[in-house]
Amino acid sequence: MAAPDKASLLARLARAIAATDGEPVEARLCQMYLQVLGADGVSLSLSTTRPERMLLCSTDAAATRLEELQEVLGEGPSLQAYRSGRIVRLDLRSRLDGWSSFAMAALEAVGEMVIDAVPIQPGGEIVGVLTAHRADAAAPDPETAQFLADAIGTTLLRVPAGYFDDADGADWAERAVIHQATGMVVVQLRVSPEDAAALLRAHAFAHNRRLSQVAQGVVDRRLRFADPDTSVRPDTGPDGDRRSDSDSGTDSGTDSGTDTDGGSHTS
Repeated sequence: MAAPDKASLLARLARAIAATDGEPVEARLCQMYLQVLGADGVSLSLSTTRPERMLLCSTDAAATRLEELQEVLGEGPSLQAYRSGRIVRLDLRSRLDGWSSFAMAALEAVGEMVIDAVPIQPGGEIVGVLTAHRADAAAPDPETAQFLADAIGTTLLRVPAGYFDDADGADWAERAVIHQATGMVVVQLRVSPEDAAALLRAHAFAHNRRLSQVAQGVVDRRLRFADPDTSVRPDTGPDGDRRSDSDSGTDSGTDSGTDTDGGSHTS
């Protein structure tokens, strides 16, 4: 299966962050995820401690209702994705063998649809789930779904300490470059410093680079987020060196498989 087009996805991520429509950034990211996956609705929930979950955004009433049912019943694809670290699919149009309580309640509440839950795990730590629903059975590309979920997670959260060489852990020279790059992205996209820093972190995650290297690319004007492509080529790091597929950091953690209808693996 072809690797996701990171440059194109990051361009869309940048446009979502830079949008000035008055919506919170998490709502804009949910809408972008919905459009990329071609879904009918999306919800984003975060879990910083088990079993507590917080619904950060949802794009429609059906997405909200599915989250509420899982919270009440303690079962469902989003919870399974969070627990297993794997993409989980539930087809409410087929025989409902798994999560019988949730499946029957969901079928009554929202009707026949297909649900895909993708764990958000930047840096390998699961911090939440993006759950999409659709009327048809078209399955999203698992690598694209996982990459984008992790990039969104990196944008919204600080990943575990030490995963990036960020401003807190860099020496004074690197910190200066990171702060300068953040200011340049603020000007390019007319966003807040917090959103600019989040986008730099998402780009670093996407290309498996240190944050200081991405910042240097911005300062050297080899990486400009206002450009349509918004990215260095996926096989080229921000410092200009070519990278092999083995260095590209595109392992989605899903083994190109998903859990379906109650968590059975389809390897």
